[in-house]
Amino acid sequence: MKLWNKIPKRGRHITQEPANIAPDLLGTSLATFRRRAVAFLLDIILFGLLVGATFTFLTAWSFHRDDPTLFSRLRASETTDLQKRQAIVDFLYFAQERCPEMLDHDMRDAVRQRDPSGLKEFWDDDKETTVGFGSDPTELREVGDQYVLQIGTDLLFGGSSSIFSWGAFFVGWFTIWMRLTRGRTPGKFLWRLRVVRLDGKNLRWWDCFSRSGGYSASTATIMLGFLESIWDPNRQAIHDKIAGTVVVRNYGKPQKNS
Repeated sequence: MKLWNKIPKRGRHITQEPANIAPDLLGTSLATFRRRAVAFLLDIILFGLLVGATFTFLTAWSFHRDDPTLFSRLRASETTDLQKRQAIVDFLYFAQERCPEMLDHDMRDAVRQRDPSGLKEFWDDDKETTVGFGSDPTELREVGDQYVLQIGTDLLFGGSSSIFSWGAFFVGWFTIWMRLTRGRTPGKFLWRLRVVRLDGKNLRWWDCFSRSGGYSASTATIMLGFLESIWDPNRQAIHDKIAGTVVVRNYGKPQKNS
């Protein structure tokens, strides 16, 4: 009951609630849509490179832990077709243990037996294999003259992949960057931009989290949530309005108020 009584009266009834904008923010130059777009694109590229590399390393390390000879056998050039196929079977076996639905039914049975001769019926040694990342579960499929291995987070996290999704990594990435750098992601730093709260106070963890999560709302509106920063008076996108923030240019280090 004590916690319940601490809920402020604000928000219980409809009121005239004007925006509480810090006086020293008035007149500050806002970031243009173009600068924001380029900075965000740089952040996305950096996110993809670093998180993708980290995910790849951790996945490869976990496979190496299961079988230290696996990758050396996959890379070996002077091997017989049977030895090469055995290495492929072993890789698919470990992958299928984490992603039970990644193979079709017939290939699944052959891989489960770890029999390279049984795989020969479903695997063409002359075809190349292309590897990519995606948000869907891991899947191996035959497309034209090649095999496509689409890797999802379930290959590393197995049953916990519903928690450790690419979306969760995305929100966590931007939340941490925004909080630790006080509103400057790498892309915004290069373009001399900063995310600030309208009331002039320091960004809290919740502000950074809600703004990062708000990207999904801006995306879900067929990207109109991002484009809103073109015509909005304070150039706020939907995720800015969710967090109560704006993006400004050449703004100095925020004051240590709370």
